[in-house]
Amino acid sequence: MTDRDSSMDLQESVRAALAGSAEPIAIAGSGSRSAFDLQPESASLDLRAHTGVIDYEPDELVLRVRAGTRLDTLRELLAAEGQQFAADIPAPATHSTIGGAVACGWDGPARAFSVSLRDTVLGCRMINGRGHTVNFGGQVMKNVAGYDCARLQVGAFGTLGVLLDVSLRVSPQPEVSVTRSFDVDTGDLSQWWQRTRALRPLISATCHCDGQLHLRLSGRAVAVEDAVALLGGEASAFDWAALRDLRQDFFHGDALACVYLPRGVSMPVERGTALLEWEGARIWVRGGDHGALQQAAAACGGFVQVLRGAPLPPQSAAADWHRRIKAAFDPSGVFNQRIFHERFVAGDRESCR
Repeated sequence: MTDRDSSMDLQESVRAALAGSAEPIAIAGSGSRSAFDLQPESASLDLRAHTGVIDYEPDELVLRVRAGTRLDTLRELLAAEGQQFAADIPAPATHSTIGGAVACGWDGPARAFSVSLRDTVLGCRMINGRGHTVNFGGQVMKNVAGYDCARLQVGAFGTLGVLLDVSLRVSPQPEVSVTRSFDVDTGDLSQWWQRTRALRPLISATCHCDGQLHLRLSGRAVAVEDAVALLGGEASAFDWAALRDLRQDFFHGDALACVYLPRGVSMPVERGTALLEWEGARIWVRGGDHGALQQAAAACGGFVQVLRGAPLPPQSAAADWHRRIKAAFDPSGVFNQRIFHERFVAGDRESCR
């Protein structure tokens, strides 16, 4: 892959759009997440050529990279130094990019036992809705000055501006990772979550689907071996990467939603097929009624994110905050307008302009 800094070209494209009638700008990356209703209406600003590692300091556990750089390239770079992303970052395809990962803000199965992608972002450089290149945050973990605007870009779906590059925390790889599987009914899961909490920090992922509970333990080899001897179960070749990257057969279909719940709260799924992660704090639901799911989650103090299917309207207070943040970064409302309408202010089409 050839490194290329196309920042000036991208900035000129944004300024040209603003100099006209401020027509909407659709920011496009590799398209690896288009199966989850995230494909813009048109690809007027393509970041796939904006690639390359700007700075990597293995001793400092910091990586700075351009948004169009592929995740598999970065994983190879980190693995050569015995390191990995500090967050569990999904890559739905081999051509998935770091910019798309930050824009979506999704986390993998290790999130409940480590840190979120949002928490690993140290800083970023982007083009805002005024055509200015701006910097947020820093390049080191000790920098905490100013507003934390860099982390606002995580999960913003490109609606606040054009992400040019991002600085991330990385971490050492564990010595070993082992998976054990058990036959467990859904009604017995609460007892198992008590056991997994007692095994921290060795537990690095949990998944329950089709009556099978899969537990991954990671860390020092001696500690993992001792824990496995006490835990029992069957050795398993469960594909955690396929789960992380949403490539399992479970994730195929016309309707897919994700329920996020507070710790220790359980919620039965009345309709659809469920897959539980994060000790039950995240539930993937294939099929079912998303509206009813949203009501049930809200009653438990949680919320629902629809990845495939008709978007759910956000709460009015949340929609108001999204509009105010959008206005601050993108006053003309030019970036990823359709996605902003559907993801953040569904039903209020005039709020972006």
